[in-house]
Amino acid sequence: MGVFDNTDPTDLSTRPINEPRPIKVIVFGAGMSGILAGILFPRSIRNLELVIYEKNADLGGTWFENIYPGIACDIPSHTYQFSFENNTQWSSYYASGAEIQAYLKQVAAKYDAYRCMKFRHRVLKAEWQDDEGKWCVDVLNEDTGGQFIDTADIVCSATGILNHWRWPNIPNLHSFQGKLVHSAAYNPTYDLSGKRVALIGGGSSGIQILPRIQPLAKRVDHYMKGRNWIPPVGFGAEVTTPPEYLDKFKNDPKAYLEFRRRIEDVLNKPMEALYRNTDAEKMAFEACREHMRAKLAKKPEIFEALVPDFAVGCRRLTPGPGYLEALVEKNVAFIPTRIREVVHDGIVTEDGKKREVDMIICATGYDDVHKQHFPVIGKNGINLQDLWDDFPQAYLSLAPAHMPNYFCFLGPNGGAAQGSNVPFLESAVRYVIKAIEKIQREFIKSMVPKPHLVTAFRQYIDQYFAPTVFGATCNAWWKHKRAPDGRILAVWPGSQLHGSSVMANPRWEDYEYELRDELKGNPLAWFGNGFVKEQLMGALTTGYLDEALPNYLSALARISVPDPRYVSPSVTME
Repeated sequence: MGVFDNTDPTDLSTRPINEPRPIKVIVFGAGMSGILAGILFPRSIRNLELVIYEKNADLGGTWFENIYPGIACDIPSHTYQFSFENNTQWSSYYASGAEIQAYLKQVAAKYDAYRCMKFRHRVLKAEWQDDEGKWCVDVLNEDTGGQFIDTADIVCSATGILNHWRWPNIPNLHSFQGKLVHSAAYNPTYDLSGKRVALIGGGSSGIQILPRIQPLAKRVDHYMKGRNWIPPVGFGAEVTTPPEYLDKFKNDPKAYLEFRRRIEDVLNKPMEALYRNTDAEKMAFEACREHMRAKLAKKPEIFEALVPDFAVGCRRLTPGPGYLEALVEKNVAFIPTRIREVVHDGIVTEDGKKREVDMIICATGYDDVHKQHFPVIGKNGINLQDLWDDFPQAYLSLAPAHMPNYFCFLGPNGGAAQGSNVPFLESAVRYVIKAIEKIQREFIKSMVPKPHLVTAFRQYIDQYFAPTVFGATCNAWWKHKRAPDGRILAVWPGSQLHGSSVMANPRWEDYEYELRDELKGNPLAWFGNGFVKEQLMGALTTGYLDEALPNYLSALARISVPDPRYVSPSVTME
C-alpha cells in the first residue's frame, strides 16, 4: 500500500482537503424555492443526499394549489422565470397560473428535480438534536397514513411567505346553505351561469377573479371593506403577446433574451416613486388616481369608495386587467359597507340591507405572513413558532436565531420589493449552497447566526423602510399583524440587486459555530493530508491555467467601465 492509499474516512489526516464528507439536506416544500434547491443543490454540492418533502400531490406550491378564475402573475411573466431557463412563449404579459405551473413542471423534469421529491408527505415537526448535530423530522405519508422520522444535517424551509388560507371572521359564515368557497380552494368545475354570486375581498385574488366571473354570473356583489390602488395594466404593455413576437422569440433566442433584459432593466432601475413626499411619488399617486377615475367614470361613486389616500405601493400593487372595467358593468354591485353577518340565503351588511345569493367566494387571503404552522424546535428547546408568533425575523431573511443548520427561502423580509422574486431567490439558494459547502468542508457540527446580528439586520430593515411608501400607514398583508403602522415583514430592505450583492459575499463571521468531534484536537484538522483529490487521482491538476486569465480579464473589464458620475465633462459617453 502506498503512502497515499490509506484514506481512512475517520482519520482526517489521510483525506485530501477537497474530499467532501457525506451530508444530508431535507427541504420542506416543492414550490419555486424547493424546485430551485432540487436543481441547484445536486449540481453544486458533492456527496449530497437531498430529500424534498411536499404536502401536495405535485410540485408548484401556490401555482399548484391556487386555480381560481383569473389567477395570474402580477409582474411581467418574462421576469418570473429562472435565469437559466427562458420560456420564449409566454402567452401574455401576465401569465396565467396554469401556464406558470406548466413551466415549473417542465423545468423540474428537464433538470431531474423530481427524483428527490416525495409528494403527499407532510412535515409535522422538526427538532434539533444537539448531541448528534442533526435535525429529526417527523413526516406523515398522506397516502398510507403512516408516520416516520427522517434525519438530516441541514434543513431548509421552502414553504413560502403565505401558505395557509383562512376564512374571513364573519358571524355565521358557515350557516350559509348555498355554495361557500375560498379562492385558495376553488374548484374550476363550479358552474356560475345564472348564479347570484357574492365575492368578498378586494386583494390580489379578488381583483383577478371579478373580471372572469362577471360575464358568467347573473349578478356579482363585490364586498370590499378597504381601499386599493389599481395601476395601469402593465404600465402600457400589451396584455396578450402578439403572435409575431412569439414567432420571433421562438426562432431567435437572442432577441428574446434582449427583450427580457429590457424589461428586467426597467424593473431594476432605482425608483424615486418608492420614497414618500418626492415628486415621483406624487406623480405616481396622481397617475393612478386619474387612471382609476377614467375607468370608473360610469360609476363615480365606486371611485370615491375605492381610491385610497395612502401612498401608491403601501399595499402590494396588482395590475388586474379588466377589474375596473368589470366594476362598472350592470350586473356588478360594488358594496363597501361592512358585512354584519351571513344568513342561510345571503349576506346582511351593517346598514341592515340583505342581499340573497347562491354562492359566496371568499377571496380573503391567508394567515399572517410567516406564521409557522408546525413546531420547529432549535437549541435549548426554543420553538420557532413562539419566536415568530411574537415577531418573525431572520438574519438576511435566511437564518433564524437559535436554529442551527436551518435556512429559510423567502423568509422574513426575503421577497423582492421591486420586480421579480426569482433572481433574488436564486441568490438566496446560492448563498445557502455556500453555507452547506462550508459546513461540509470544514466539518462544522452547527452553524447559527449570532443573535445580536439578527437584531442588527432588523434595525437596518426598519431604518430603510421608514422614508419609503412601504412604511406609509395602510393595512397590508406584508406588515406585522397587518396593522396600519406595522413593521414590514415580507420584502427585502433594498432592491433585489442590493440583496443579491449581500448574499454573494457572505459574512461567515456573523455566525456562531460548533465543530464536529473530528476537529476537537485541532480546528484545522480538516486541512487533511496536504493534497487535493485531483493530485491523488492522477487527474488534471492545471485547471487554474484555463481559468486564471479569463477570470482576470473579466474582472478587469468590470472595473474598467467608467462610472458616468465621475467621468470628466470632456469625455463623451456613447
